[in-house]
Amino acid sequence: MLSKKEVITSRQNPTVKQICALLDKKARRESGLFRFDGLKLFCEAIACGLSIERVVLSRGAAGTVTDAVEREIESGRLEISRVIYVSDEVFSKLSEERAPEGIVTVARAIEHKHRALSDACELKVESGERLLLCEALRDPGNLGTVIRSCAALGVERLVISDDCADLYNPKTIRAAMGGLFRTEIDILPTASFADAIALLREGGRRVYAAALHRDAKVVGELELRPGDCFVIGNEGHGLSQTVIDACDACAIIPMTEGSESLNAAAAAAICIWETVRAK
Repeated sequence: MLSKKEVITSRQNPTVKQICALLDKKARRESGLFRFDGLKLFCEAIACGLSIERVVLSRGAAGTVTDAVEREIESGRLEISRVIYVSDEVFSKLSEERAPEGIVTVARAIEHKHRALSDACELKVESGERLLLCEALRDPGNLGTVIRSCAALGVERLVISDDCADLYNPKTIRAAMGGLFRTEIDILPTASFADAIALLREGGRRVYAAALHRDAKVVGELELRPGDCFVIGNEGHGLSQTVIDACDACAIIPMTEGSESLNAAAAAAICIWETVRAK
């Protein structure tokens, strides 16, 4: 059983301050750690084998939360020394949730899965892998939702430009709903985004820019082949001309007259589904 004898009651406690600091991107990069709220993400992280550095429980956490943590300790997948209790007042400082469940998890960054490509030539994609590319998705909620769709629909590689939102932003993690932790998908940030597209085309893949263009083809009318992939652009400005020029062609998703452009994450889900259907 977990013991509540030692409960941290000071907001100035070094561990509390360190976990609060992980809301900042610089602190995450320097420490190699990231944090997230909630029981579901804790369970997903354990199931995916993440390296858990710390589990913080509110003294008033519900039995469902403490029971789940105790089960993981008993199974040997979580060390009891990694778990600490804090007062409800201190936890309110730690949590970002409007209705917190009483658990915050700190994990080590998944460097072997989400590593930056220093050069596009490092991009090695197997011929049968499903792929999606995203340029300059700045909204962490959008990026997280794209990751969630990739995980759900079987995309094995997500290549993102290095000016996309931070993968370990709590909002990205929350929107991804555990997709970030999944072993089935590799996420590759790169500064050589247009070069990565050129490399894919050289390897025989057709790459379509999801962008308005006078020669754009309707997504559902493309004769897609396995290996074809799409590039999704920034929420407000779409794809850069450099990236559009690097692709084989442009594709559009038809909408009713007078409608605004689709949310980037929604457009990504539609494009992914079209590649999944390709035979």
